[in-house]
Amino acid sequence: MTGLRPGAHVVGVSIAGGAFAEHMVLPAAAAVPVPPGWQDQEALGLLVNWPTALAALRPLGGLTAGQAVLIQAAVAMAKHYGATVIATAAPGKHDVVRALGADHVLDSRGAGLAADVLRLTGGAGADLVLESAGGAALEASLAATKRVTGRVVVYGLAGGEATITNWDLVYRHQVHVVGLNIGVLIQAAPQVFGEVMGELSGLVAAGVLGPAAPTTYDLAEGPKALMDLEGRATVGKLALLP
Repeated sequence: MTGLRPGAHVVGVSIAGGAFAEHMVLPAAAAVPVPPGWQDQEALGLLVNWPTALAALRPLGGLTAGQAVLIQAAVAMAKHYGATVIATAAPGKHDVVRALGADHVLDSRGAGLAADVLRLTGGAGADLVLESAGGAALEASLAATKRVTGRVVVYGLAGGEATITNWDLVYRHQVHVVGLNIGVLIQAAPQVFGEVMGELSGLVAAGVLGPAAPTTYDLAEGPKALMDLEGRATVGKLALLP
């Protein structure tokens, strides 16, 4: 981002860690102005989650209208761009995901995920998969992706590491696999990140994305917040209040 002035009200993302602090030095690209009228915790969606989802959908994922996308988040964003959204979530979160506009909702922990996606896409597979679960889920994501032209953007590993070999990509899953780390994107491709943030600002201005309503914890409850996140017992963003 450019054009920030001293004293500007911003939220920022720590690229190198250490965000649980009172003060932090950030590169300008990692500091985002808080929209007028938004509280600090409401602006958290402007960091990490939304930019990562938008980067995965658009410049890296190449999403276009009419394509089928398999995602765990960013439902409203994908629908805005004209996608058929197949969302995955734990059963207790299905109603929340449907309310966001998902066309189909599947059990993120179900054993037949790839088969379900193939059925919903007439056997073709998803044009784009946003993958953050990792572990065994990555195998299901690869199997659910359209051969040759399908893309899998990997941006997390909550379920652990996974192994993909060159044999897999030649003989089992002929797909495009793209790795995404938003911190590296900010540093290595600031122009692309700037384009993402400009488009994100447009989505906010158009009302496609609005203030987040995170689950809040007192700062002293930081360990509990992390445990809840690890246990997948949360919905949306979490905020620690000083």
